[in-house]
Amino acid sequence: MNFAALTFASTAVIIHLIFALTAFVIGGFQLVTKKGTRTHRILGYIWIAAMVVICLTSFGIKEVMPNGMFGGYSPIHLLSLFVLVQLARGIYFAKNKNIKMHRRCMLYTYIGGLVIAGIFTFMPGRLLFKVVLEPWLQN
Repeated sequence: MNFAALTFASTAVIIHLIFALTAFVIGGFQLVTKKGTRTHRILGYIWIAAMVVICLTSFGIKEVMPNGMFGGYSPIHLLSLFVLVQLARGIYFAKNKNIKMHRRCMLYTYIGGLVIAGIFTFMPGRLLFKVVLEPWLQN
């Protein structure tokens, strides 16, 4: 791993990364453990808070298309808006005891907002590619 690449990252990127890793672990735990418990609810609120931080910090990250026609915002920023809507829907469904829809919203948010979006961070030229994959490819 090349952690030196992180020294050039902005504060928004570092916060985004820390909360994304946290949300990835907590969300994965939530998906495989018993639902409806006090622990599930507490970790759920922590996960939602982490996801909100991820979405908000994403609007401070404009490195993908810095000179784009939308002021540095790229299509990935639409995902942040989608995730915020899904989180609100997930909370709404849980509060109204519609567990099937709650589960669906949270699962889609985890897969789309963390897993799929996370895979794109490993594309050549992106930060996590430089940190994780590039050192392996240079040997």
